[in-house]
Amino acid sequence: MIVLTSEQLEQVLTPDIAINAVRQAFSLYSSGKITQPQRQVLTIKGNWWGIMPSFWERSVVIKIVNVIPDNKRRGIAAVQGSVLLFSPETGEPLALLDGTTLTAIRTSAASVLSAELAFDSRNIGNLGVIGAGTEARYHIKLATSYLKYSKVMVTARSSHTQLAKEFGAEAVDLETLLKSSDVIFATTSSSSPVVLGKFLKDDFHVSSIGAHTPESREIDDETIKKTKTFFVDSLEAVGKEAGDYIQPTKAGILKQALEIGEIINKGVKVQRPSVFKTVGIAAQDNITALVAYEEAVKKGIGVKIT
Repeated sequence: MIVLTSEQLEQVLTPDIAINAVRQAFSLYSSGKITQPQRQVLTIKGNWWGIMPSFWERSVVIKIVNVIPDNKRRGIAAVQGSVLLFSPETGEPLALLDGTTLTAIRTSAASVLSAELAFDSRNIGNLGVIGAGTEARYHIKLATSYLKYSKVMVTARSSHTQLAKEFGAEAVDLETLLKSSDVIFATTSSSSPVVLGKFLKDDFHVSSIGAHTPESREIDDETIKKTKTFFVDSLEAVGKEAGDYIQPTKAGILKQALEIGEIINKGVKVQRPSVFKTVGIAAQDNITALVAYEEAVKKGIGVKIT
C-alpha cells in the first residue's frame, strides 16, 4: 500500500487528469455501473461527518470526511478526511490518500467540468468565485489552468483580498461579482443565499458546492426562476441533502433537473442560464482515488508501507 500526501496528490492530479476522472465518475454513476450506498451522516461535537463507500469492477473506496467550521480559527482546513482504496479482486488496501485535498480537487474539477459543459467550450468569459477557503483556492487553481477566461473576481466575508492577490484576480464586493460574472463558483459555508438573481446577467452559469443541508441555501429563488438548465451530481443525493434543490422543488419553482452524468452520456446540450448543484458523491472519490493511485504508481510517487 502507498500513502499519498496532499502535495503528491497535486502532482498526480493535474487539472486535465482530475476533470477527466470526475467526467468518468459521473458517467459511470448515471449509467448504474458504480455502486454507492447512501452515505452515513453523523453529528459529532456538533459537526458534520460523512462515511462514503463505493465500488465498481476496478476499485473499492471508503472515504471518511467531515466539516469543522471552527478549524478556520485554528488555521487548518474546515474540511478534513481520509480515503482508503482497495482492490476488488484481492481485498488488499492499495492506497491511503489525503481526503482533504482529494475532496477539494474532485469538487473543483466537477465545477470546472460543469462550466465546460454549459459553454460547450473552455471559453467562459469572466469567472467569479464566492468564498476564500480551501475550496475557493482549488476552484481558482483548476479553473485558471484548464479554462480560458477574461478575468477572475473573488469575494467573501474576509480573506478574499489575499486570495485574489495570490492568483492575480480582482477582489470585489458581492454585487459587482454577480453583475460582472459569466460563470460563478459558490464555495461558501453560508446558510442563506449568496447568489442573488436580481444582480445576475441574462446569461450565466453557476456551480454551487456549499449549502449541503435541506435547510440551507446558496442560490436564491430568483436565480432558479431565471435558469433554463438545472443539473446535479445525483438526483437522489440532492433530493435528500440540498436545500437549493429541495426547497424550490417543493415550492414548484424548479420543475426539472438532470444529472450531469446523463448530460455526458446522452450528449444533452446545456441551455443557459444554467445551474449545477453538487453535494459530492462517492463515485467522484472512487474514480479520482483510483486515477491518482495509477498515476502515482506510474511515476513512482508515494510512500510505500506494509
